Parts: sequence; C-alpha cells; structure tokens
Amino acid sequence: MDPPHRLLMGPGPVNVHPRVLRAMSADMLGQFDPEMTRYMNETMALYRRVFMTENRWTFLVDGTARAGIEAALVSLVEPGARLLVIQAGRFGLLLSEIGQRIGAEIRTLDIPWGEVASLEQIEAAITTHRPQVFAAIHGDTSTTMAQPLAGVGAICQRHGVLSYVDATATLGGMAVATDAWGVDVVTGGLQKCMGGPPGSAPIT
Repeated sequence: MDPPHRLLMGPGPVNVHPRVLRAMSADMLGQFDPEMTRYMNETMALYRRVFMTENRWTFLVDGTARAGIEAALVSLVEPGARLLVIQAGRFGLLLSEIGQRIGAEIRTLDIPWGEVASLEQIEAAITTHRPQVFAAIHGDTSTTMAQPLAGVGAICQRHGVLSYVDATATLGGMAVATDAWGVDVVTGGLQKCMGGPPGSAPIT
C-alpha cells in the first residue's frame, strides 16, 4: 500500500500526528504481557486527565467513536426505557437513531440548529418527559456549536436521571470537564482534536 499524502481539512478524520503514526508501527504485545498491562494503566491514567476526571473506569473502546456511543447507550438504556435527547444538529439525530435501535422510548428537546439548550430548557424537558437517561452532544460537527454542560449533571441527579455526553468533536480541543459537570458517561473519538486515527473510542 502506498496511499497518497492528503492534507485533511474536513471535520474529521484529520491528519494523524507523526508521533501517533510512529507508535502505531511498534511491535505487537499479547494482552497478558506485563508490559501491556503497564501501557494500559498508563493510558487509562492519561485519559483521566483528558476527560478531567478521577474516574478509575476511563479506558478505550476498540472501535470507532460511534462504537463508543453505542457502548455507552446500550449500557445505560434498556428496551422500553425513556431516553431524552437534545436535538440541535445531525449528531443529536444519531443518538435518537441508536436509541430507537435499542428499543428506547425517544423524547427530544428540539433546538434550532446553530443554537444551544439552556439549563432551564433541559430541566423543563426532564420534568415533562421524566426520562431514565438524558443524552447530549457536547460539540456537534454539523453546526460547530458546543452545548454548555455545567450544571447538567446536578439537574439529572436531582431528578434521578442517568446522563450521557458524546464529546467526539471536542475531546482534546476544549475542556471536557466530566467531574465538574457531574455527568455519568462521556465518550469521544481520536479522529478530530486528538489527532489520531479512527478506531479507538475513549470512554469514562
């Protein structure tokens, strides 16, 4: 294989950083190798810093960013459960599509594309729809808007709602303050701000 060099200037994938390319060419290790365990623990510790969390369960899902989203939603949402999604761009629609495949009862907080939801709108929607799970996109590629999430975790906890955030477009590019937001699960991808290849999905 000899793929041509491209300057990738779309929303993702982006060009992979040379250090990442060098690391990808390193020798394979078996999953039971002590060195593999050491690398895994180091990776988990480093991703805690990226996610701004103390959560021990911060690791990589072996798959695309969408695999991380699906892993999170399948773990949080049971068939028949009510899922409330902020729909303010293409990727909010994706969360609803995945929720439908799981068998969730979908409710949406519809916001005009190019705008974000206020805390008051989010709490009103949670009060009205009484979901088991609330889901939001931190940064929607289709609109370039970043949904403010400070205070969202507290609202969800007050109403007994689990919370999920997809930070694929923002992880590594702006603060993803998992612990400060108080959200339960956050996932991301490597192919945007992280400057890595698609195929690994960080999750906490």
